[in-house]
Amino acid sequence: MTARLHHPTAAGTRWELPTAEYLRRLGYSGPVEPGADCLRALCEAHLLAVPYEMLDALEGRRPCLELPGVFDKLVYRRCGSTCLEATPLFGRFLRDVGFRVRLVAAQAWRVNGRWAPRWDHLLLLVEAEGAEWVVDVSFLMLTVLRPLRTGGEPQEHSGWTHRVGEVDGHRAVLRRMPGGDWVPVYRFAERALEIDDYAWIVDYHMDADDSPLTGSLLCSRVVPGGKLIVMRDNFVRAEDGRESVDFLATAAEAEKAFAEVFQDHGHLVEKALGLWEKTRRSHRGPLPGIG
Repeated sequence: MTARLHHPTAAGTRWELPTAEYLRRLGYSGPVEPGADCLRALCEAHLLAVPYEMLDALEGRRPCLELPGVFDKLVYRRCGSTCLEATPLFGRFLRDVGFRVRLVAAQAWRVNGRWAPRWDHLLLLVEAEGAEWVVDVSFLMLTVLRPLRTGGEPQEHSGWTHRVGEVDGHRAVLRRMPGGDWVPVYRFAERALEIDDYAWIVDYHMDADDSPLTGSLLCSRVVPGGKLIVMRDNFVRAEDGRESVDFLATAAEAEKAFAEVFQDHGHLVEKALGLWEKTRRSHRGPLPGIG
């Protein structure tokens, strides 16, 4: 498909999101209305259709945060995204169809048992049918696979159980581990954000020596029941409540993993493989829990 670029809107005008084209990209043909069932269906469609990737950043191209540019990337170029791109775009779409939405910052819990150094993940807090829901459509690691009510009750889906609790003074999404312990995925703020509030994240990840986004190849895709994740030389399968890790020792193994992660996005496989070979020995930055 030939990429089509939107021209910037004139000063004072509002960009109109092409709803029908967006829904086709998500593979969604159901009803669109501001209710909980629709929110769940739209969120799941987005997660299944749009992979997490940051290949442009690895090539030195700064992510565009303006919604028309993000739309071009996700819809017309059929690429994946990070939370800086997909989450604000999905939030705008939800507002357009009648949901009340807040875009908020989150701080990821890392595998080393510490919070990430910065609040550099983005989430949506969405109101539907008298309840508030955490919606996350772009996160590298395993997180909620559908909207999560913030009332505190455990909610199980495909073998994974999450709830919203409080950790270190903030509300947080927690996942129940096989032994029964609850471990944070991330904690989140309450203040609604605009582009100017999170544009610094691009500068940080493009310029910082310890940024994992520009030092290692990281990508993932939600599948029914879980997620497929590539982190450097590790291919993680998190499905139906279980996780396994395979080491990618050769380019052939990496190519096979990318073909799974970028299913229906074949144009990204060759690009990812080249960048994997280029960056695999640099291993710059710690293993992330980033968005």
